[in-house]
Amino acid sequence: MATDIQALDLRRVLDASPSLIFLHDREFRLVLANRAYLERAGVTEAEALGRPYWEVFPKGEGPLASCLHALENAEEEDEKEEVHLPGGEVFLSRSAAVLDSAGRYLYSRHDLSDITDLDRTRVALAESGTALQTIFDHAADGFLVARASDRRFVLGNRRMVEMLGYGPEEFPGLGVMDIHPEAELPHVIEQFERQRRGEVGVVTLPVKRKDGSIFPADISAAPLLLNGGECMMGIFRDVTEQHQARRRIECLGRMYRTISLCNQALVRATDELELCRETCRVLVDEGGFRSACVMYGAGPAQAQAVAWAGLSEEEARLVATYGAARAEEIGRALDGEAQADTNNDLAQTPVLAEGAARLGVAADAVLPLAVNGKRLGVLWVGSGKAGVFDEELVMLLKELAGDLSFGIANLRTRAERLIVQEKLDASLDHTVAAIASLVELRDPYTAGHQRRVADLACAIARDMGLDEDRILGLHMAGVVHDIGKIHVPAEILTSPGKLTDAEFEIIKTHPKGGYEILKGIDFPWPVADIVLQHHEKLDGSGYPQGLKGEEILLEARILCVADVVEAMSSHRPYRPGFGVFPALQEISRNKGRLYDAAAVEACLRLFLEKNYSLEANRTLPA
Repeated sequence: MATDIQALDLRRVLDASPSLIFLHDREFRLVLANRAYLERAGVTEAEALGRPYWEVFPKGEGPLASCLHALENAEEEDEKEEVHLPGGEVFLSRSAAVLDSAGRYLYSRHDLSDITDLDRTRVALAESGTALQTIFDHAADGFLVARASDRRFVLGNRRMVEMLGYGPEEFPGLGVMDIHPEAELPHVIEQFERQRRGEVGVVTLPVKRKDGSIFPADISAAPLLLNGGECMMGIFRDVTEQHQARRRIECLGRMYRTISLCNQALVRATDELELCRETCRVLVDEGGFRSACVMYGAGPAQAQAVAWAGLSEEEARLVATYGAARAEEIGRALDGEAQADTNNDLAQTPVLAEGAARLGVAADAVLPLAVNGKRLGVLWVGSGKAGVFDEELVMLLKELAGDLSFGIANLRTRAERLIVQEKLDASLDHTVAAIASLVELRDPYTAGHQRRVADLACAIARDMGLDEDRILGLHMAGVVHDIGKIHVPAEILTSPGKLTDAEFEIIKTHPKGGYEILKGIDFPWPVADIVLQHHEKLDGSGYPQGLKGEEILLEARILCVADVVEAMSSHRPYRPGFGVFPALQEISRNKGRLYDAAAVEACLRLFLEKNYSLEANRTLPA
């Protein structure tokens, strides 16, 4: 600071600045414009000087209003306001200061700087050392000049001194080593030397204030000759706000991705505890939080951790019991009343500080899990950094908690429905079994026939690749396929001799009789139609409808094959059993003519390759 500013090539300093710097008189005619200004305006200095600045840079309401305001309200201290300048820049700050008793004023804007001299006459640069020094001191960016030999500072403007937190009298003697964190010094010196050689332009480096706090700065530097000695001139721009904004955007981006992944888990989930565990994992792995936990319970004393991430099992229990220290907040949350509760600095809350330190969290959020006023539990999220739970982040966490609540409630409803359905299925199965037993009571010689046919039909269907739901329907039809025989006189069913034609015609009515009994039952499968068609043949020679080929349901065609094999293999009052192999020969010989080819081939594989047995193998639906 002690170095005479006039000894410095100030024009070179101004031309090196990325800000747009210009001077104009009271008639707004340009008397000075730095290189950045001329390049942005697309003119040469000769073309610009002497012209109103709005002819060089198109006039806007913002800049003109600022200039008029400054002329009417001149003060000895800096002013700050936001204006919008032409050329695509957004809002910028301006500082103003009196240059001398002639009433010349200085303006400086962050990112786009306007430095304005309001003298009536053009100022010769050679005679304006004092004005240029004021420009230098009032620039929006910090300026430093350091000797290249020892990297000690010989000059710094007022903005730089303020930025670093030193008084003007403390600045002389400081150097590069004093304004950067010690751990970063090797990298800082490397960048210093690269800029000295002209290898890099603007670099972002951490800068250390007098109080030890750190802020990021964009630094552009270039070699400079000062009093015959080689120096480096650096221009510093505090980019803390830009970095904070970028980190904020990154944080919110992670949170939106977290919500998306949790919703994907919700869609796939079949178990509520697995959904809770996946939500906690995503919050930690994708959301960047230190830990997360889902608690169930009727109140603080009963709160129990059921899923967690970023915590050991012991720590998860601590989170649940640690809720007792926040009984009022968590208690309301567990009762489904609280919207959300956050603590952005747990270290400052004595009752929570010890537990938080054990968990490694500096801030946390407690969010209720509830649907339609019904309490489900609590989602707890811990952060390793204080101050992170701002209004926007909490809003997104509440959205996630709402989605998780919906998922838990939906899975519970689905589970309740499955239980009811299982009970209904079991009841239906018992009812059908009871109906089937009626036939066996009237025809003891065929006891077990329907069960064996149902088992074989299911095994054939599974070998053919049918889905389990269709196989379940086939099994239901199989165990009652002869229910129509309840209409057949017992003496015909138990007759030891060969049936007459008339008796056989009566027997042939049992598929229709079974259909009439079953058609009124609301099965989820075409059980009645399968029973009606189980004696139909591909060539139309079957009964009772004489259906052909694809007119017959696939399940009925499978049931027909199983019925023939079981009937021929088993004993009857009027004949001994033929055995399995003659039965297999029968279906093989008539494959594709009477019996479905795919069903026959599957049946042959079961007996010849897989050792299927009508008695030993009971292939019930899965």
